[in-house]
Amino acid sequence: MRDSAPVKPACVAAGLFVAWTIHDLEEAVTMPATSKLLATQLEKTQWAPAVALAGHVRTTAKESALAILLMGTLVAGAAAHGAATGGRSPFFQYVLAGLHGHVYTHIATSLRLRGYSTGLVTAMAVMLPYSLYARRVLRANGSLIEGPYPYVLGGVLLLPSTFACHILARRLIGRDFQ
Repeated sequence: MRDSAPVKPACVAAGLFVAWTIHDLEEAVTMPATSKLLATQLEKTQWAPAVALAGHVRTTAKESALAILLMGTLVAGAAAHGAATGGRSPFFQYVLAGLHGHVYTHIATSLRLRGYSTGLVTAMAVMLPYSLYARRVLRANGSLIEGPYPYVLGGVLLLPSTFACHILARRLIGRDFQ
């Protein structure tokens, strides 16, 4: 039996978009229900900032699908850049690290809700194993950017991008902030 060929970092980079797509299909289906539950919990706190945030947290199926589509352009760009550079692209690695970190936001939200929250299943079953595997391949190839910087910069890139995608989606469908 011969050994299988090592996975090329370019294939791992393309896998980013595949894993993200699977994950975000779950989010597209479940985000409106989770957003409503989160908004209700924020309103129940009777803490003025939380109550004010509640209207911004609620999302519709159309709005979440459009925001996910917009975010997909960023993820697709990162995956393409990663594939073109054999996984060495800092942009690709920051998005990879940011999505790895994003898994833990799903866990935290589910703990806060004491149950399922949008994206939890595929965050655990797809995104976490993929991101760990991708990092292992990049490390074996000598191209992984080690340390906390990819996570910090991934968060700095993805968090405002997520907000921007949701705000733009809300504006494009003509829904006001409440």
